[in-house]
Amino acid sequence: MKIGKHIIFLSLIAFVLHSVWENAQAPLFRGYVSFTEHFSACFVGTIGDVIITLSVYFIFALFKNDLGWLSALNKKDIILLAIVGFLIAVGIEQRAMLQGRWAYADVMPIIPYLKVGFMPILQMTLLLPFSIYLTKKLKKYE
Repeated sequence: MKIGKHIIFLSLIAFVLHSVWENAQAPLFRGYVSFTEHFSACFVGTIGDVIITLSVYFIFALFKNDLGWLSALNKKDIILLAIVGFLIAVGIEQRAMLQGRWAYADVMPIIPYLKVGFMPILQMTLLLPFSIYLTKKLKKYE
């Protein structure tokens, strides 16, 4: 498969997965009223998640010196992607909390010491590598 096509496919997979997650976790944030009222905020968050996914993909490509590195995706890569996703999510959540960009509802599980919501951290830790893994599994590489 050509690189451009699998980047588009990765973008679509990441968009669908993150869109579902963003909307499902919305009630865990302070001020949530309804799906329709918060869909636009979740949509913006989803776009950010896709940008993060693509950025990480290209950073890995840079380090591997191979834009098509996905064809050789292995368990070590998946673990590293999960770690990177975790670190990015912690940074985003901590910064957002310090800047008051959003707040958690009382029902959001909080990670002790890090003082960030568990669900957004789990989101990027799981969905970043899963999006890349699904892209590899669902498309055949040349």
